[in-house]
Amino acid sequence: MSTSVSLIRKRKLSDLSSSPDGKKSSAVVVAALYNLDPASDSPHQIQLHRKMCLKIGRSKKNDVVVTPPDCSTYHCEIGVSHLNGKDIIYLKDLSSNGTFINGLLVGKDNTCLIRSGDKVSFAADCHYVLKYQASFVFKSTKAPGSGSFYDTYVIGDLLGCGHYAQVKDAIRRTTGEVCAVKIFNPTRKDANWATSLNRELDILMKIDHPNIVRSYETFVEPYDANTMTTYLVLEKVNGGELFNRIVSKGKLGQKETKALIGQLIDGLRYLHSLDIAHRDLKPENILLDIKLRSDESEKQTGPWDKHELDVKVKIADFGLAKFIGRTKFTDTLCGTPAYVAPEVLVNSTERKYTKAVDMWSVGVLIYVCLCGFPPFSEELGPPSMRQQIIEGRYFFFSPYWDGIEDSALDLIARLLVVDATKRLPVADAAKHAWLKEVQPEKPVAEIEFKGTRVPANRGYSSPITLAERVKSSLGDDTLARAYSVDVDMA
Repeated sequence: MSTSVSLIRKRKLSDLSSSPDGKKSSAVVVAALYNLDPASDSPHQIQLHRKMCLKIGRSKKNDVVVTPPDCSTYHCEIGVSHLNGKDIIYLKDLSSNGTFINGLLVGKDNTCLIRSGDKVSFAADCHYVLKYQASFVFKSTKAPGSGSFYDTYVIGDLLGCGHYAQVKDAIRRTTGEVCAVKIFNPTRKDANWATSLNRELDILMKIDHPNIVRSYETFVEPYDANTMTTYLVLEKVNGGELFNRIVSKGKLGQKETKALIGQLIDGLRYLHSLDIAHRDLKPENILLDIKLRSDESEKQTGPWDKHELDVKVKIADFGLAKFIGRTKFTDTLCGTPAYVAPEVLVNSTERKYTKAVDMWSVGVLIYVCLCGFPPFSEELGPPSMRQQIIEGRYFFFSPYWDGIEDSALDLIARLLVVDATKRLPVADAAKHAWLKEVQPEKPVAEIEFKGTRVPANRGYSSPITLAERVKSSLGDDTLARAYSVDVDMA
C-alpha cells in the first residue's frame, strides 16, 4: 500500500466557517487533527468546528475523502458537540474495516469520545493525532481546578460494580496516593440529571466525619456526544465490607458488635444532625478500615482480632441518601428489602417516612451481627418477608440468642418498632445501656420486649445465616419461590 495518502476536501476548510447563504459563521475551531506523516501530500491539519460534523470516507460525497483501499466508502463521522458548557469531540465508526483510537477498534456503529493527544487511524497508513485548540476544562465541585480525571489519576483494577456505577482503584499521579474512584454509568444531561446522579455528589461534598468515607473531588466529563460520566474520587478503605466479616466469622461477638455499632451510630448521628437520611444501611454499605499490628506488644484500640490494631467503621454508598428536613417527609421506595423499615413498604399513597428509617436498619444490623442471620426473611414465613416487616414480626430464636445480653435484645426491640414516631432516635440509641455497658435505669426484666426467645423450629425452616446464603447462593427471590410467597416490594 502506498505510504502517501491523498485526502481531498469536498469543501474547503474555510467553507466550513460559512453558512448556506454565504455569510461567515461564528463557528469556533475547537480542535484539529494533525497528520502524523509530514511527507504526506494529505492536509497537514483538519479543523473541527463547534457543533459541526465531518464525514470521512472514500466516497466523494464525504467532507473528507480518503483514498486507501482499506478505507470504507463512508468510514466514520467526527463531530464537535457542546455539552454542559464543554466542547467535546466524538467519533462514530461507520466502517466494517474499522476505525482505531490509540490502536483500539471503535467498532461499527459505535461512538466514542476522543481526547486531546489521541491517535486516530482511518487506515493502515493514515494516522492523525487530535489536539484541542481551546481549553478543555473539567471543574471539580470540591476543589475547583482544571484538567480531566485522567490528567490527575491513573485508573487501576476493578473493585466492585453496582446498578449505577463501578468502583476502581485510582492512583494520584503527583503523589502516588492510592484512592478509589466511583465511575457512574453515562447519563444523558437532561432535567432529571442533577437530582438523580448528582444527589450522591452533593451530599458527599458536605460531609466530613471519621466514620464516613471521605470524598476528595469529582470530575464531570463527556462520554460521547450526548452523555456525561461522573468520576467521584474517594478514600480507599482497605478492610472490606462488614458483610464479609460476618460471613467469614458466621457471626460477631458482643464486644466486637458493640464497638462497631457504636461507631456506626456516631457517623449516623452526624448525618442526622445535617438532616440527611442514608436510606440504604446494610452490611455491604458498612466498610472497615483495618490497621494491623506490627507485633503483639502494640495495644489494640478495641476488641478486635489478634492481628488487628484498630478497626474503624466507614459508612459508604450514598446513592439513595437524601436530605430530609425535620418536618419533611419523603415517599420514594428505596432500600434493600431485608433492611428497610415498614413505612417504606406501605402503599405509595400512605408512604411517608423520615430519618427514622435508618434506625430501623440499625436494629436489623445489630441483630445480624449478633446471630448471623436477619430477623426478617422468606424462610421464616409465613407470612412473607414483606409482611413480617410491615407487622414488625420477628423473634429472638433459641439457641442463637441464649447467650446474648438482655440489654442487647432491649436495644433491638426499641429500634424495630413499626411506629416510626416511637422508634429510638439516634441520640438516644447512642446512650443505650448495651452500648455504654452500664446498668439500665430499671431492671431489664421490667422492660416489655416486642420479641422473645423462641425455639428455632417455627415456620418452614430454621434461620439461614448469611454465610449459608453466600455458600449456597440463596437470595430472597430464590427463597420466595421455594416457599411460594410473594416478595414484590412495590
